[in-house]
Amino acid sequence: MRRNADRKIALKELKPVLPGLFTFGNLLCGLLALLHSMGDNPANAAWFILIGAFLDSLDGKVARITNSSSEFGLQLDSLADFLTFGIAPVAMMHGVGIFDMRDWRFAIALLYLFAGAFRLARFNVNASLDRADYFTGLPIPMAAVTISSGILFIDKVWPPVIGTGSLGGVALMAWLMVSNVRYTKRLPRLNLSKKCTIFLIIPTMILILALILAPRYIIYPLSLFYIAHGLVCELLNTVARHKENRYDTFQGEGLGSKEENGGRPRGKDD
Repeated sequence: MRRNADRKIALKELKPVLPGLFTFGNLLCGLLALLHSMGDNPANAAWFILIGAFLDSLDGKVARITNSSSEFGLQLDSLADFLTFGIAPVAMMHGVGIFDMRDWRFAIALLYLFAGAFRLARFNVNASLDRADYFTGLPIPMAAVTISSGILFIDKVWPPVIGTGSLGGVALMAWLMVSNVRYTKRLPRLNLSKKCTIFLIIPTMILILALILAPRYIIYPLSLFYIAHGLVCELLNTVARHKENRYDTFQGEGLGSKEENGGRPRGKDD
């Protein structure tokens, strides 16, 4: 009995440490990405950024499962994120030649860095209050994943990576991080029949297998799809809100005209 009690105590003491292990793993990936960015093959830094993003996606889930979320863990996670998804991508972009510090393109890299810092600060302020099912603005890990996977994809499919189009993509990531575009936190739940669910299992398994065997060719298109999905949904919601506001304004004007005429509709004698 005593041994069981000691084991339970040890597990309780270990729970707060588990999320921190993933956070420090993310931090280590950021450091390795930074070092590789200054090496002979800077594109290798992209792999460590992608691994860091995977670890970052797990630390929050582990913290919720073990019920060990804390303000300290949130701040530590943000510091790791800023290194892995803020500083390391900028160093990697410089290493592969997307920008040079001696010309105007360096301003785009600074724009991404400042936007990432703003995004993390805004998330930290709203983290304890926001319980919505969406992110306000593109999360910085997804921005870094898109840039990193894009470098790996384009370097293999459409070399070279250097070009104005790459800078345009970086500027877009910076804008999306500070924007109010909503991005979902999880996949939508579909109320499908058992037959439809079974048919979806095979494509899902194929996608997972492709991610494992050929991540260079799969991660970038998936990232673009996620970003485009958020933009399209935001556009549709904006149009719907605009139509609703116009309808409310029209209704209000109609009621006002009726009241001005003594509660009766206007006629020819008016």
